[in-house]
Amino acid sequence: MGNRIRAARLGANLSQEGPAHQIGAKRRTVVRIELGITSPPVDRLLDIARVLDLPPADLLSDATATP
Repeated sequence: MGNRIRAARLGANLSQEGPAHQIGAKRRTVVRIELGITSPPVDRLLDIARVLDLPPADLLSDATATP
């Protein structure tokens, strides 16, 4: 999930500080999520998806897998 969040953030040309501020978190929280050190709670994941203008399912690892 962290890699998908990082890729989406970079694709949107955003620093880690921007989304962190918009979701009411510190930059280190975004760093830890992107590195896979921690997983965001559902409400924070929804906030991240909103900031990145993506459906939350796009940020989940298996959400885009096809059978």
